[in-house]
Amino acid sequence: MRSVLLQIATMLAAFPAAAIEWEVWLSDQSNSADISQVNPRGTFGSRILIYDGRDITVAPPGTYGEDHPLYAPVVLQAHHVFPHAFSELGVNVERLHGMLPHPSHRYMNANFFGPGVGLVGIIDAEGQCTLSTSGYKTCHTIKSGPTQAPKLAKALFRTTGPEGSSPSNHMSFWSPDGTRLIVANLGAKLLERIDYDRATDTFTFNRAATLDLVGGRDLTAAEARADSTLPAGRVAGEYVNYQSMYTPSGALKEGPGRPNNVVVCPVPSSTNRHAFVTFGGGGLFVVDITTEPMSIVAEYTNDVISGAGCGGAEGGGFMHLNAGVSASAAGADDSVLVMYRLPLDYPDGPNALTMPNQPPPVTFHMEKTLDISDESELAGRRDAHGLVMSTTRRFLYQFDRIQNNAEVFDMAKVAINAETSPDDPSAAHVGTLSLTGTDLCRGEGPPFVDQDGMAYELADDPAPDLVDLAPDGQRIIVSFRGPHPVTVGHAARGSCPGFGVVTLEGDGSSGTLTHVFRTFLADATGMRNLSDIHAAAVRIKGPNVPRLCQNWLGCLNADPSNGGQQPSDDWRHVQ
Repeated sequence: MRSVLLQIATMLAAFPAAAIEWEVWLSDQSNSADISQVNPRGTFGSRILIYDGRDITVAPPGTYGEDHPLYAPVVLQAHHVFPHAFSELGVNVERLHGMLPHPSHRYMNANFFGPGVGLVGIIDAEGQCTLSTSGYKTCHTIKSGPTQAPKLAKALFRTTGPEGSSPSNHMSFWSPDGTRLIVANLGAKLLERIDYDRATDTFTFNRAATLDLVGGRDLTAAEARADSTLPAGRVAGEYVNYQSMYTPSGALKEGPGRPNNVVVCPVPSSTNRHAFVTFGGGGLFVVDITTEPMSIVAEYTNDVISGAGCGGAEGGGFMHLNAGVSASAAGADDSVLVMYRLPLDYPDGPNALTMPNQPPPVTFHMEKTLDISDESELAGRRDAHGLVMSTTRRFLYQFDRIQNNAEVFDMAKVAINAETSPDDPSAAHVGTLSLTGTDLCRGEGPPFVDQDGMAYELADDPAPDLVDLAPDGQRIIVSFRGPHPVTVGHAARGSCPGFGVVTLEGDGSSGTLTHVFRTFLADATGMRNLSDIHAAAVRIKGPNVPRLCQNWLGCLNADPSNGGQQPSDDWRHVQ
């Protein structure tokens, strides 16, 4: 073990942070296929756009189009990556809601959120690399197109559909050790699990792990399936049918206190055992993700944890979650931005005895405006969604799609538990980062119009959504929504779809939007930019030992032809 630790230390010294190669993967929800005069906005598809981190680092502050000669992305069509989705699983890929890297950073999950689609894919970011006889990979820039893109497909699954439900996968999250992918089957109100076996390099949809968040249903009406043309993906196990409708405390899973258990985000903790599962109607389950089926070990009601939270970040031995819903002229009348701190120490196993709302969360920021009835009040509404924590774990940045900013919280000023909360629950709020006023986010000029048919050339409305942190810890990568948002159109309409770079300043409590990388997908009329970027994720490219060795000792093998030093641009380590 001492020799292993010495080797890690030597390699960490050989790969400084500045040498880490990385890229940004964008999820474009828009229908990119079958665009025609008959179907001017397409009928299925979605795009994956990949930007090289070196381009982002060297680009001077400014705005860059998708077709820029120096900083253009690689553009993949999701239906090219997974060409057999319809023939194998009965549905086309549609509405790519988000992707997150596996802890090894070799794989990306792909979550398709189209109504009734219920697809989750595994993308092998090294699937186009070539392997030498000595066991090392050569990786060039990823190639797009219907011939090369399918080489990136590792597995594709269609999730479960109990009778009367319409499966749709909002997001999925990897456990920190990479052995489990926890799937939020929002439309079916199920928590599902895909298991990864590193020894065989296979992904198994484990039906036995499926947790019914409502209970009392036949889970076999439409069973999970795998695309058989991708042998690394398979389905195994038997559903536990007609699961209990009650939590361990005896309360209804869905009922008073949890009126709508559409699962939003299951955020795993570093214990590799628990996930914090948020719901559209509010409330929270803490779930043991290792059991079959997965088990509720703590439960919270919506008067304690508000609804529709999706942001989660761990730091200092705690989990930090948000809650965010937004009022709209369409009829919703509540506006919420709330921040919570919860411990990580919860019971294990399927028979945990729990008391509701215990231990109580620390609420370290709360903005709630309920029963909005005057349309003029909509200007001040909030909409919390994406968040990220600094590499030092000192600051948390919570982004708001409507106010176009990020609220900054100092984690050292958050109480350890509810009993020691300060008199001012917002004492941790130390600043606001504005994303407007830089003239980087102007909309397209005539004849382009937004979802209301209005010109938006002079708009300055980034509409930030999901976010990630660059490896240097100095840049926040922020996805920007489009003028024709596929989801939550009342809150997510933006004027410059793509992503922005917020460059942090000083101790990290302040920063400025310095770059905007714009995306573009024209409809058949030439009057609409359909691109709608919901998520931006940073993927570390191999070898990049400092990040990968935290999870995979296999990365200890250095390239002998390079003396164990930084490999050439075309070399990628075998994971």
